[in-house]
Amino acid sequence: MNKSVLPLCMSLWLVACGGGGGGSDSSSNVTDRAEETALQKALRTGDATYVSDPNAFIEHSQQLVNDHKTRFNRIKAAINGSTGALAWDPSHDTALLTPTYGFNDSILMTNRAMQAGYSDQEMTLGVAGEYGKGGKYAVLGSNPYRTSLRFPGSANDAMEQWLRNLIAWLVGRAPEQGMNVAIAQMQQSYYFPDEQATRQWLSAQFGTGVVYNLANDCDGDELLGCVESNPDLLVISQHLRDGDSLERVKAAIQRAKHLEIPVLYLHLDGNMTELGNEVFSLFNVGYAGDNYWRKLGVDAWNPQSIYDQTPDFIEDQITLLQRLKNNSFTVDLSLCDDKSCPDESNMSSEFYAAANSMRSQLMNLDRRKIDLFNSAGYEYEKSLVLLADLYRQEVSFPMDKNATDSLVFLRSYFSDYVQYHSRTINPAQQDMGNFSRSHFGTDVARVSKLLQMQSKRNFRSAGVYALPGETFSVTRQDNNPVTTKIVVNSLRSGATHEFSKNGYTRPKFLTSAQYEVKPGETISLTSAYGGPIHVHFDANDIDVELQFEQVAEHPIWRSSADNQKFAQQLNDNLFDWAELMTPGFEVHSKRDKMLKSISSWSTPADMAAATERYVHNFPHVLAGFQGPGIDKVDDIYLYAQNQGWQVANIDIVKHMNADQANCGYGCSGNPYDAYWEFNPLGHGDLHELGHGLEKSRFRFAGWEGHSTTNYYSYYSKSRYFQDTGIDSGCQSLDFKSQYETLQYSRTQADPNAYMAQLNQTSWSWGARMFIQMMMASEHQGVIENGWHLLGRLHLIEREFNRIKQSESTWLAERNIIGFDSYSYADANSISNNDWLLIALSVVSNRDMREYLDMWGFNFSDQAKSLVQSKGLVSMPLTYFAASNTGYCRDEFANRPIAIDGTSVWPL
Repeated sequence: MNKSVLPLCMSLWLVACGGGGGGSDSSSNVTDRAEETALQKALRTGDATYVSDPNAFIEHSQQLVNDHKTRFNRIKAAINGSTGALAWDPSHDTALLTPTYGFNDSILMTNRAMQAGYSDQEMTLGVAGEYGKGGKYAVLGSNPYRTSLRFPGSANDAMEQWLRNLIAWLVGRAPEQGMNVAIAQMQQSYYFPDEQATRQWLSAQFGTGVVYNLANDCDGDELLGCVESNPDLLVISQHLRDGDSLERVKAAIQRAKHLEIPVLYLHLDGNMTELGNEVFSLFNVGYAGDNYWRKLGVDAWNPQSIYDQTPDFIEDQITLLQRLKNNSFTVDLSLCDDKSCPDESNMSSEFYAAANSMRSQLMNLDRRKIDLFNSAGYEYEKSLVLLADLYRQEVSFPMDKNATDSLVFLRSYFSDYVQYHSRTINPAQQDMGNFSRSHFGTDVARVSKLLQMQSKRNFRSAGVYALPGETFSVTRQDNNPVTTKIVVNSLRSGATHEFSKNGYTRPKFLTSAQYEVKPGETISLTSAYGGPIHVHFDANDIDVELQFEQVAEHPIWRSSADNQKFAQQLNDNLFDWAELMTPGFEVHSKRDKMLKSISSWSTPADMAAATERYVHNFPHVLAGFQGPGIDKVDDIYLYAQNQGWQVANIDIVKHMNADQANCGYGCSGNPYDAYWEFNPLGHGDLHELGHGLEKSRFRFAGWEGHSTTNYYSYYSKSRYFQDTGIDSGCQSLDFKSQYETLQYSRTQADPNAYMAQLNQTSWSWGARMFIQMMMASEHQGVIENGWHLLGRLHLIEREFNRIKQSESTWLAERNIIGFDSYSYADANSISNNDWLLIALSVVSNRDMREYLDMWGFNFSDQAKSLVQSKGLVSMPLTYFAASNTGYCRDEFANRPIAIDGTSVWPL
């Protein structure tokens, strides 16, 4: 090669350029497969059953770690030579890196902050590795040739020698003997004169023996031709010129890997470009961040200090594996409770630290849809996955932390943490406890299913089932702009209470990672557990078309057309899970619970209609939202328009898992989960939904959390009574005793002080008080339906938060919500009591000072003065009599009683 344009890539190579990334690892490279050991067969095929003793995988993992250390000691020694006390200021225009264990390792570390006021940190600045039979690569977080040109003296002599050694190691000989270099994708600018600097440094160090192409002659479409000329070294960065094809540059680098051409990557700036991301992915290098904020460099650093090093997380993992092999745990499971363990149990130090790092390590690969057993490398990860596969087949539920042998318990627990779905062999767990059966025979059809759906955040059920141990595939056939991800199950890991008495009744992590499927892409997954398949989206109302292969159809209700089939499938008892889907809410239920759910309704369609009306519509009406399936009631929607307030839009699907609860007997979230069967009018269901709608700002000082949760349940039940005349059973609230307490306070010298010292903060007290304010507002005629006072309170709370996002917005718009005299600082420091006094006065159009004083609350003079300045009519000191549950029926705001110290309870 000479200093002229390198040969162009021939067009027929454009397809071939994409190769070089697949294949199997070293365990497959056996000349005669008949001579393979059982371990080698397992690692090549991904079938753990070739191995009878799980300890074989543990011993293999230990050997891999030792081999990795030996191999990289050799690499580091070749690069370091006799150098010591390296110094290099790479400048703030630098990327900090992370190596990927098993593929590469750190060869250069920062150890000093180069500017005063910043902290010294050890982070990776250089990574090196080998691939194939002789390929080598190195990645540096900056271009040392650039920094030497711009800042003479930024690297000392030892660092210059280290850089010469690095190139000698890459090319396998002394560069002075002659070297053809292809230089590509370098920027040439004032701050980044990389084209010029790289060539000047190579010529200065190695003289006329080094030849290279002219600037830009190996960029873009020309790079593949340069690679095909088989240079001794490819030096590349992440700069793409206008018109350069990312795909063609990537293909050329892949071709260089296939040809095992040594590669030196020199990072441009501190951020990542599209090309940089592709290069890092191709060479298994991670990006740890921009050095702009850290100012790190190398100062008198000893390169010998990184010999014989194994990452701490790998050391922890190997120690855990050794304990699993030798039963050398000192954990005390009896100290654990529910799903957590105290430090003194030793679970954190001996199990969780390593198991969590394994789980994170494998999920990062799994999400990227890397089929480990059809990919080069990943030997260590393969060994972990196959070990878990063998352990998983020995599991027998239930287990008890005290009665079950601790090693049996922990091996099962290990298999929960170490899962992998992006592969074709993933045997079904033979015992899945109370989650599901493991075997689905010929009575269950394996089907192809074209799913045409409209995207909704956060996810929707696909209506198909992944069978355990059986590979299914998904092909995305649309080309629309919405990120679409496939997930098996939606169960929270906390719903497994493994440390309760006989509580380890199922696998811990039943929900898979999220796997993106892009337009035109086909992905294949295999779950050891199986379960309903769900589709996650990042945007709404976009058409998506998914073709599923080798799935099953469990009981699914989508419309009234499914009534008979749904009931029949439930009775057939071929699946343990069933799903009911409405536009705004989905129920994912164990089969036995779904049977109980629908038994209370004439048809599943009736239950679905009730779900949409009383679970989706009315709670969101009361929370002051608008959106699909949500009524626009005048008390809230028209009121907001008249006030000039925004009405927030909500357009997400909410979910319930009728199965086991993450906490208590039912636990909020989306999905919320519970031990009970779903009921669209059940207080528990509406209560958990309410947790997702309530606002802590609605609680007066000291009030407990549940004091603002239940109104959404009460409102739906009251609307059901209005619709049907049927009492669905509201919670019992003792209005009589509360009234009598207020009455007695009026006989005291200081009624407010008397009420305050009672310190009534329970959820029941708060619920009754808010209901009384709602009744009072309706009785005053300021609102048609008193329940809607809460909707107005939600409106003003959102407006308050929106307006105080900046001081300028606050000063310009605070008057529309009635906080005219409050400064921006005041708004950000306001107490709940003061906020509620002002907000309730605004949304009820009544002066609430005396009314709230009656309940024993105290407010600042500033808040009271603001309310007084509005000149509102005072809210009367009136209470409304109702039976304990009648407030949800026909006893709402229709029996006023004076709070005067003398009147008696009329019921």
